[in-house]
Amino acid sequence: MDSFRVLLTLFEQYQTFAISTHVNPDGDAIGSELALFLFLEKLGKTVRIYNTDLVPKKYQFLPYWENIENAKASTDFCPEVLVILDASSRERIGPFLSRRLIPTHAVVNIDHHITAKEFGDYNLIVPTASSTAEIIYKFIKSTQIPIDEASALCLYTGLMFDTGCFRYSNATPETHRIAADLIEIGDFAPDEIYRQVYEHVPLGKIHLLGQTLQTLEHTPDNKIAWVLVTQSMLNETQTTLDDVEGFVNQIQAIENVEVAICVCELPDGNTKVSLRSEGRVDVAALAAEFGGGGHERASGCRINLPCASAIKELVATAKRHIQEIC
Repeated sequence: MDSFRVLLTLFEQYQTFAISTHVNPDGDAIGSELALFLFLEKLGKTVRIYNTDLVPKKYQFLPYWENIENAKASTDFCPEVLVILDASSRERIGPFLSRRLIPTHAVVNIDHHITAKEFGDYNLIVPTASSTAEIIYKFIKSTQIPIDEASALCLYTGLMFDTGCFRYSNATPETHRIAADLIEIGDFAPDEIYRQVYEHVPLGKIHLLGQTLQTLEHTPDNKIAWVLVTQSMLNETQTTLDDVEGFVNQIQAIENVEVAICVCELPDGNTKVSLRSEGRVDVAALAAEFGGGGHERASGCRINLPCASAIKELVATAKRHIQEIC
């Protein structure tokens, strides 16, 4: 693939690299970062990873996760190349990093979201890929450097997360073949990786889920359903926004629901939104109306409004999208 050869040439040309990803990083973002970090180190490069948010505890089983630094540490490092992974826009890496992490030569943008913007000097955007981890896998495979066990584990975790444990429609036959190759290389048990990510659940998250489900509301026809997570709920259950991950899937599973919405109150009073679709409504397009993005069936955004106002606008917009497909 010509784009891979161009990317490898760019990587070989420079010596210092920074890697970053979107705020509230998930399994695909973190797994892709770590795999690319290990690849560049094998090329003899100086590499540092900077994220706005800390690595969630459930991903701290991944090898080399300690190499992911806090955003503020970026002020003492000026890379030649900045590689941004799995972020639909440069701003998605966070306000501090987007302003302060400025490379001297090039920004590389690697992503698989259909709503991704070409904000880099070099853009490798593959909407047909299941995940950014799949793109990184194919890129490394195109080189002469083999994928090692640590990288295989990181890439498999990314692949598993962004395919919903291989149950989403983006899990193609090729995706399964890649997963099989990574399992063979990494010599790990897939069920153990699943348990690490999904079954080491703190008690506070269960209490938070219970409170969240009590906020469930829906339109009269049940096609749109939503739940609310407030700061007081997080404080009472001693949880964080990371613990809300997956709640929207509980709502999406309700019979007849076309669009599921989970809104979270942010510390500044604004709203973080997760969206899921049964399949007919493109929630990436819905999220894009609020400055967000993602996949057709799973997307998100942040809205600079209180939760009540955000819900009102989201439900009205979702109704319009449902009417357009009927």
